[in-house]
Amino acid sequence: MSSGQSSLSAYLDREREKHSPSKEMLQRYASRCPMTQLPDRYRVTVANPDPPLVHFAIPVHIVDLYKYADKHDLIEYIPRFPQVLSPVSALVATDRLSQEVEYELEFSWPFEHTADCGVILSLYDNYTIEEKMLIDEDQEDVIQMVQEELGLDRSVLPKWYFDWDDSGYSDDETD
Repeated sequence: MSSGQSSLSAYLDREREKHSPSKEMLQRYASRCPMTQLPDRYRVTVANPDPPLVHFAIPVHIVDLYKYADKHDLIEYIPRFPQVLSPVSALVATDRLSQEVEYELEFSWPFEHTADCGVILSLYDNYTIEEKMLIDEDQEDVIQMVQEELGLDRSVLPKWYFDWDDSGYSDDETD
């Protein structure tokens, strides 16, 4: 392994360790934890035209995208700091992955205080569900292809994640 690859590997390991919410944060923001089902209160309707943005997304760590980018020679470094990975690598990897699975994935960040991951690959959100939701069989295929391409365990499944810029937060909300 070259020194460039070993320093990349060490950097990626450090990044993976950063994302583990504390019990205190999970309790404080319990109403913003990832969900397996979309509650009615977050569905966009005539009576509820502006709920908080929630993504139906596959949880990943930026490490997974950097490794995918490295595997496909898509890694970019910051020009002024040639030892520092450019975040653009994760975006380019997401674009490449979208082409591979033939479905447009959106790179985004989850609400950080409760997330079990660093970034999410959104299949759709509560505002685009009607236009982008796939039939079950096709959705399962896309999820399986993403799992395979990124080397994710089969237990890593999409959930509903609040957007990182969740300005609609209120301490007294409950689901």
